[in-house]
Amino acid sequence: MNAINSFQKAIRFPEAVRRKAAATLVRPVAYGSYPAESHVNHEWDNLIILDACRYDALKSLNPFASEIQKARSNASHTTDFLQRNLQGDRFDTVYVTASPQVASYEDRFFTVDHVWKDEWSENQRTVLPKSVTERALAAHKEFQNKRLVVHYMQPHYPFIGPTGSQLDTHATFTGGLRERRHLSIWELLSSGKVSVEEVRTAYEENLELVIEEVNRLVKRLDGKTVVTSDHGNLFGERVSPLPINIYGHPSNIPAKNLIEVPLVELPYESRRKVTTEVPSESTSETEEIESRLEDLGYLQ
Repeated sequence: MNAINSFQKAIRFPEAVRRKAAATLVRPVAYGSYPAESHVNHEWDNLIILDACRYDALKSLNPFASEIQKARSNASHTTDFLQRNLQGDRFDTVYVTASPQVASYEDRFFTVDHVWKDEWSENQRTVLPKSVTERALAAHKEFQNKRLVVHYMQPHYPFIGPTGSQLDTHATFTGGLRERRHLSIWELLSSGKVSVEEVRTAYEENLELVIEEVNRLVKRLDGKTVVTSDHGNLFGERVSPLPINIYGHPSNIPAKNLIEVPLVELPYESRRKVTTEVPSESTSETEEIESRLEDLGYLQ
């Protein structure tokens, strides 16, 4: 039955299959290697994660007074990032997340606020950065003696700026095979249906939109704040000796623009006094998680 399902998926979504095959081929021979230490193993009271943010993209935008440092992530995918970082019992930490991926790791933290559960935009198929900021501010007010992780979805696809809205019209099937489903932008890009220039512009617009919210958030946080990313993103770069271009952020590929991420340490006056307590319980429905991950381009 699994073989039949795989064959049916290959017929219905050939671009998705080609992308997966490309990642599989380059993975054993990809250039680069992961660092031995976690780039988020810093002293911080607030850790702000911009999902899939490349170092060069934030460096070019330069929205902070502090220097944007180049860090090396030990992951090229959010699941890998969560597996390898913030490990152990972090019962002094509250995690506010737009990413459904965190649901599988919520027992590590004192509590997790799954913003995607009730702030999901059905029209834009993601969580808007404003919603994350509001929930992060509420969590900071409620848990003043806890560290805070705030995981924004942007600049990760789907793109919510003006260019991204135009690209989204290319991504909807109306022929019934994938009714009410969307092609990933990386499938569109790898098949030549959209251009690298269009996608880069849409990505940069996403980054600008989320940075507006990050700046609003950090002005109201006490303690030491670090801004970084879980991993980067590829727009068709070659990452191995093979003549194969890779798009998006496949797992376990330590390519330059997948593991080079920004890290910004913002100035602060004093550190927060943090306490550790027994965590509260939190559960997430598997079906809902899969639906949201599909919208974000993780599942086919």
